[in-house]
Amino acid sequence: MPLLKTPHVAEDFVLPFSEARRQFRSLASTALDTLPGQLLHFAHPETGPQGEALSSDWLWLGEDSAPAVLVIISGTHGIEGYAGSGLQRHLLPDLVTVLQQKAGLAALVIHTLNPWGYAWQRRGDHKNIDLNRNFIDFDAPLPVNSGFNDLLPALAMPQEERSLLLNQWQRSLGATRYEEAVSGGQYQHSNSLFYGGKKPSWSHQTLLSGLNTLNLNRAKKILVLDLHTGLGPYGYGELISDHLPGSAGDIKAAQWFGDQVARPALGTSSSVPKIGLMDYYFHQLLGDRGCYMTYEMGSFGTEALFDVLCEEQRFYNANSGSTTYPISEEDNPASLAMMRHFCPDDPHWQAAVSMRFRQVVGIGIDQLLKEIRKQ
Repeated sequence: MPLLKTPHVAEDFVLPFSEARRQFRSLASTALDTLPGQLLHFAHPETGPQGEALSSDWLWLGEDSAPAVLVIISGTHGIEGYAGSGLQRHLLPDLVTVLQQKAGLAALVIHTLNPWGYAWQRRGDHKNIDLNRNFIDFDAPLPVNSGFNDLLPALAMPQEERSLLLNQWQRSLGATRYEEAVSGGQYQHSNSLFYGGKKPSWSHQTLLSGLNTLNLNRAKKILVLDLHTGLGPYGYGELISDHLPGSAGDIKAAQWFGDQVARPALGTSSSVPKIGLMDYYFHQLLGDRGCYMTYEMGSFGTEALFDVLCEEQRFYNANSGSTTYPISEEDNPASLAMMRHFCPDDPHWQAAVSMRFRQVVGIGIDQLLKEIRKQ
């Protein structure tokens, strides 16, 4: 009897930004040879570590007036774009086949919403802004995360001292309150973690510009999948809904994906409630037309996540003033640790998150098509 083997994952699953960008554009051009659509390029004002051009590339496939739209976003957190891009690129040829067969369905694939973070192997952008804390009302007073302010001195300490103090804080606050204090979002400390900024970031403005160009208001049913890594059980793709429990989006998420939906607001997710998520913008945009789901690929857990982010932030703060900020593993061990955490060099991990992603996409497409057949 033959041995069961791990499904093959292509060697190009993990690629540096420039090569991933080149491959995505090539795949997009091929797709547009067989389907209507368009490819948009949003040039970033900064360059990559080798002086290379950076951009967020958006591929629309299908008719402009398609009643059902699947949206897949990678690289909201830059370094998480390594895995997110791999999923998008390897799905795209099969997605083209599905779109050719299914009338009424279109897809929008947003490749690396934060290209600078991807290229420089950082979670935030060129101004240290965490895009997924940047969607607040900047005309109102900035939120104050008093818990983060209390923890700030400990977060900036070297690893051994930091771990001791943070463990004490976690015991004092409890796991959920502690995680909310650290990662819930903060707006006062621009050189620290989970910084939401003081105005809309480049990626925030790009998102609004792109969606204004493509006009999702024509769609009757929409599913958004935002691809993230680094939180939750190793190799598992958790499907997270930050819709308000009982809202139209929350109800739709439950109808489409059932009990696999995890909700931070109810304590059933590896994530905790947060301020300024990109989700909240989409919640308003979608209304009762669908749902916005985070596909979170787990790796080494929350404690390890906080640890690698703290070490990388300390290294960045100490070296970002140089003319050539290093990202090679020889010169920047913190960046290497980030890569190991957010995109493990493990074919079993890559196969697991890839298979789960295809399952989620398949369910989503089926549900979108069922919805439009009802109308």
